[in-house]
Amino acid sequence: MHLNSDFDGFLDKFFDADFDAKNMSWLPWVGSKYREAECRTIILGESVYDYGEGDDLVRDRILKKDSLRRRQMTHGILAKFKSRYLRNFERAVFLKKHPAEEERTLLWSQVIYHNLVSRLLPSVKHRPKLEDYIAGWRVFFDLVKIVKARRCIVYGLEPLKIEALLAALPLDVVVERKRFPAIGRNKPLALSLRLDGHQVNLLFMRHPSAYFSWEKWGTFLRETGMMPIGHQAGQT
Repeated sequence: MHLNSDFDGFLDKFFDADFDAKNMSWLPWVGSKYREAECRTIILGESVYDYGEGDDLVRDRILKKDSLRRRQMTHGILAKFKSRYLRNFERAVFLKKHPAEEERTLLWSQVIYHNLVSRLLPSVKHRPKLEDYIAGWRVFFDLVKIVKARRCIVYGLEPLKIEALLAALPLDVVVERKRFPAIGRNKPLALSLRLDGHQVNLLFMRHPSAYFSWEKWGTFLRETGMMPIGHQAGQT
């Protein structure tokens, strides 16, 4: 297994040569147990923001290819920051307010974490444009083929994001879709695609950063068979 000592054995660099060949803006986080997971799953966030408020050193650090990985290590595995979007998703996966350290590391060791938008946004006040999403989905299709992912949990239900996915798909790709009853004000969407000869299932859910009913969404993930890790989740 290709592990990096900088990441305490939690990161697998097996696919990095293929990532480099695609010239990705940021290298995805690939958990050390991803390749042996029951069903290879990508957790797809949205954007990277310039939070440095004009500090060039901060901006340069964010733009480094491994910055998403380092953020996932410190915010996800080590939980050094509150990072609501991570903590809420962990709560949904394990259906408990305070998952144990072992559960948290199990989750992020078994999945890939990637952001859809490949451009650094100037601040949290800026929103991605249609062309940002379209470009991001094309990178995502390459990522799926490289890592042989079979499902993806997508943060966010914005119509523009879904419109961009359909616009980015090759014409010969068949798409099956299903809308679910609303959870709060949000109706989850499932899309099934055939990419590179394999079926890939995508589930669009509310972004877990704020106003996120983790108990309801966690139950929904179980009911739809879209749990990102194996059957052990929620049993501890």
